[in-house]
Amino acid sequence: MKLVAGIDIGNSTTEIVISNGAEPIAWDRRPTRGVKGSEASVKAALSLLQNIEREHNIVATQVSVAPWNPVETLTSTIHEPLPNTGNLQIIKTAHQSVVGDGWVVGQPWLITDEIESGSPAIAIVPTGTGYEVAANRINQVIGQGAHIAGVVIADDEAVLIAKRVIKKMPVVDGADTAIALSALKLFLEVRPQSTAVQAATDIWALRAALELTEEDASPLSEIVRWVRNDRTVLIGLFAESTSPTEIQNGLVSWRNGTTQDLFDAIAEISQSKIGDIAQVNIPDAVLTSDVWAFDITKVLADRGLRQVGHTRDLAIAQLAATSIETPSDLSEIFGVPVVIAQSEAHAAKIGARSTPGLATDAAVLDIGGGTIDLISTVELSAAGAGELLTAAVAFALDTSRGAADWIKRGPAQRLESPHVLLAEDGSKAFADESKPYPASAMGSLIAPGPAGYLTFGQNLQPAEWRIMRQALKQAAIGANVARLIRSITTHEITTAGLNLVVVGGPAADDELIPILSQVPGITAIGRGNVAGKLGHRYAVAYGLSQL
Repeated sequence: MKLVAGIDIGNSTTEIVISNGAEPIAWDRRPTRGVKGSEASVKAALSLLQNIEREHNIVATQVSVAPWNPVETLTSTIHEPLPNTGNLQIIKTAHQSVVGDGWVVGQPWLITDEIESGSPAIAIVPTGTGYEVAANRINQVIGQGAHIAGVVIADDEAVLIAKRVIKKMPVVDGADTAIALSALKLFLEVRPQSTAVQAATDIWALRAALELTEEDASPLSEIVRWVRNDRTVLIGLFAESTSPTEIQNGLVSWRNGTTQDLFDAIAEISQSKIGDIAQVNIPDAVLTSDVWAFDITKVLADRGLRQVGHTRDLAIAQLAATSIETPSDLSEIFGVPVVIAQSEAHAAKIGARSTPGLATDAAVLDIGGGTIDLISTVELSAAGAGELLTAAVAFALDTSRGAADWIKRGPAQRLESPHVLLAEDGSKAFADESKPYPASAMGSLIAPGPAGYLTFGQNLQPAEWRIMRQALKQAAIGANVARLIRSITTHEITTAGLNLVVVGGPAADDELIPILSQVPGITAIGRGNVAGKLGHRYAVAYGLSQL
């Protein structure tokens, strides 16, 4: 009896199927250890194979694997370059730990210098000063009759200093104090959380506050446009025209030979085709065969859950241009002959097409952790799949990727009280008294996890989480599938539409199939049932066992 083990080492999960001819007789899976194709991942696959063999009292006589092309998935925060606004300049500040409600104008005053009483001044606290020293110095000069209108701090100490000064005033931190000190005059406005600046978006009020001539006021229109969604604004008036600080976001290298700042490239990436990008020059950049990225901030802002500012939070997936070199001693590692397939996509096609009742012209959509493969008359692999969704959810919720991998899967409920749960549709249910919740979970969303319930989203409504979750699934996977279809140039496919059979771990997501059914170019869609018994998983592993 010849037993062939198909071993699919994926970016997230390693799956193995042992078949006797066309009949799968044993199968199992576990999380991939280390990078796909690394020595650690291969040894973990060997351990899983041995476990299957012991459990079923069988021994594989041959092993089949596919080339390993790992995908790097990461998140990155980038910033829109500041506009050139002549003698006026928007000075960087933080927007979280700020204090006050109002606007002030004054000359910059370094707190270690002497100060002239009379004209308004804005205290400048350089890095390393210490909040107690700064507050004592500001109180000292106020007691001597100086007019301190506001405080600009380099370190994250706005709240600490504001609580210790004897006068209420706008206080900001995270500022570039060196640039602020070189200004002739500063305009500072701070507003409470969840509100935006007022005077800084009123061009006439801003001109009057800074006492600008008509010529000097010409950049104000650009400044007003820039700050309209901010709650903190610091503007400097300088003696000479200054160039804004250059921001290094990274570069996108397109295969047509052009390069673009990553901030400017995001809109074009959303309309790109498979393989259009050669490389994204950010930390840990690799030469790629494909890149997919989307703007988490914009995705949520389009649903009313965020405000679009000048910072973008990106989810990025990069598919390596070359596969990891297959160890020459694979046969020695597994102890049996090893066959290497031409591609994972080819194996996925064999596995998915074993689904009973499948139309003869059906195309295969294999959604994994790192890539999405579309196999019809051609084979295309797109970077970005389940891991990209996990990374985006983790970033949006400020939680770990391990937790996000479970949280992303479906609906959640909010623990309204120790006994009442609020669902996403507004309905309420009694909590399971056999599973008591910790006091810290009160008011939080809860979702099933690997060892009980996971809590998240302390300030998130269940309905908001539903909108956020489905929006991120559409951006990470739905839009990526649309890109795959857009990349197919075969006339009969693009005009007639595709009948799809979906395989891979994410196919279990009940929200994903409706999302994919709305992608242009898809006529019919359904889940695979590999070999009539394995369900939507194991398509590649079973296909490898059939080569």
